Amino acid sequence: MKLTLIVLLLSGLLTGCGDNTVVESSPNNDIGTQHEATSTSLLPADTIYQQPTDLGATTNEQNAKLIQLQSIKMPSPTQQRLIALLKLALFSSDSKQSLEKLITITSTLEQLSNKTPTDYELMAAYGSALSYQSIFMQDDLGRMNLTARKGMRIMDRAIKKAPANLGARFLRGVSYANMPSFLNRASFSIDDLQLLKQHTNAQPQSQFMALVDYYLALAYSRNNQMPQAKALWTSLSNQPNTQWKTLAIAKLKEID
Repeated sequence: MKLTLIVLLLSGLLTGCGDNTVVESSPNNDIGTQHEATSTSLLPADTIYQQPTDLGATTNEQNAKLIQLQSIKMPSPTQQRLIALLKLALFSSDSKQSLEKLITITSTLEQLSNKTPTDYELMAAYGSALSYQSIFMQDDLGRMNLTARKGMRIMDRAIKKAPANLGARFLRGVSYANMPSFLNRASFSIDDLQLLKQHTNAQPQSQFMALVDYYLALAYSRNNQMPQAKALWTSLSNQPNTQWKTLAIAKLKEID
């Protein structure tokens, strides 16, 4: 099954860092060399959280939004931003994925991020896209490592600058959930996605929250917390028919 990026937005080999840090290292893989993550428990109680950009929580929703935006002859900067984020979100479900296509998406995100350096969700999206490129470079481990690490640093910077930005947190949380267990990033994914659940404006029964719960369960499974993972996937499997229900049922079959 292909990785899913935000909303979906994401994946790749990403890590995070912040002002209040806990450092983990992965001695088995150079890509996992010491990265830092913000401890959400240290954020002030009166912190104001910035909500994620609403891109839709399903492929159909995202496609519809992208078609509408691309019909605009002269999109505004805000609309250009949405188009770039949607293209990244939809890339993971593209049946004709290619490095060239992803490089184009990444380049656009880089340009937009450079124009708005305080847009930390956009910065995180750029880092996510850049790191995602590394999966196409498995025949060149040196290049794969450098590309992934550069994407990680960009993601780290976004979280360090804006630990209360739930869009950047969501990107990192989903990305960490997709990472192999030996990279030891699942605990940070759990931290990010739990924080998102606590402070999101989304309705509890929304497609978006189903998406969050799916990846939170995945993070639990990678962190050797199978009872918590199974509980979330079981809950999703009992919800109305959605793509997240289908994916949750598949995961339950894998662990049974």
